Amino acid sequence: MSRPNGSRWFYSYLPQGIAGGATSPLIPLFAYALGASLADVGIIAAATSIASVPAFMLWGWLSDRLKRRKVFLLLGFVGTAVSFLAMGLCFNIPEFYLANLLIGFLGAASAPVGAVLVMETSPREQWPRKLAFLSQMTGIGWIAGLSVGVVWLSAGSVLLGDLGAMRGLFVIGAALGLLSGFLAGAWLQEPKEFLDRRSIHLADIHLHIERVKFLPLRMVHYIDPRNHRLNGGRLSRPLRMYLASVFLLFSGFTAFYGFFPILLQQVYGFSNSEVFAVYIASQAASVAAYLKVGDWVRDRGGRMTQVYASLGRSVLFPAFLVLSFLPLSYTAVLVGILLLHAGVGLCWAIINVSGSTLVSHLAPESNRAEALGAYNAVQGFGSILGPLLGGFVAEFYGYGPAIAGSVAFILAGAALLATNRSAEV
Repeated sequence: MSRPNGSRWFYSYLPQGIAGGATSPLIPLFAYALGASLADVGIIAAATSIASVPAFMLWGWLSDRLKRRKVFLLLGFVGTAVSFLAMGLCFNIPEFYLANLLIGFLGAASAPVGAVLVMETSPREQWPRKLAFLSQMTGIGWIAGLSVGVVWLSAGSVLLGDLGAMRGLFVIGAALGLLSGFLAGAWLQEPKEFLDRRSIHLADIHLHIERVKFLPLRMVHYIDPRNHRLNGGRLSRPLRMYLASVFLLFSGFTAFYGFFPILLQQVYGFSNSEVFAVYIASQAASVAAYLKVGDWVRDRGGRMTQVYASLGRSVLFPAFLVLSFLPLSYTAVLVGILLLHAGVGLCWAIINVSGSTLVSHLAPESNRAEALGAYNAVQGFGSILGPLLGGFVAEFYGYGPAIAGSVAFILAGAALLATNRSAEV
């Protein structure tokens, strides 16, 4: 039997990660199956971020104010499960809007407490290793969830039809979320030591799955609206420039992903299970690259490494459409899409590690918590603008202009970062 608050409770993240992987590409696909336009799909993706950005502030503030962690972790797990069940029971787009607002609000409850719980239940010298282990649980779970989606949608569509199989996958996601809540409730005790997150100057550079609807699965810091130091100019000019470039980059990334699953179906005729397989390629490449990415960033510098990875995406995104004009067989196209998306995943690993490293180095130690909170916030704001932009442009002007708009934002962000020479680390 493991001791109270040993590492066993980390495994409660595994079912939640599987649920996330099984439902992340499913949300736009299900919306489209319900009759959503591309603009609707963009609004649905943005809706989660619209709810989650203020929710992070609320749940983080309440957790710190009440000096409680476990209840918010459980609320995030169970709230996500309830939201997935609600999605599976939706029959029209307005209902699906509300379900996505719900997951943005309730699912955000666990994000500000997960990493802090690791620190409050572990000796300081074990923090990096424990955070890395939590990252592994998330990454393994996410890829497993995508694999569950491939198998379930392939078999379930034959028995239940496409829409019935998708509803069933939401129910599976809900059951997994409830399992995470049960395991966390059984294995985790409220920590006896309470850490003020403003005293934590550690940037979480470990694996974060790219979630195109809202902020990462966990975070240490968030923007506290009661804290006026951000408005007092305490963030340096290089850091403010970097945050502006992050906003542009994430607007471009999420603009593309706002319509990407639907592009795969409309342009290439991919089935739901094949869309999930495309997502596996990205996540597997990202996870596989993480061990080496830290060395790349150290050797080449965080700023230019992130510039090159972002430019790589600005080339890869249009390539998904260019491929449709080549005289290739269906199998060759599928292999080509898988390879392109693996490249996108590799770029994400570099962007994530270099980004956290840059913020950590640009902010003075006394102001690092506020800087990391601002970094998380601008990603969230970009995840609101991006899907709205991508969805509406794709709906009214087509995929070519929509991808061009996404690339324009990425190039603007990369250009701003390239000129921000004071940000080199």
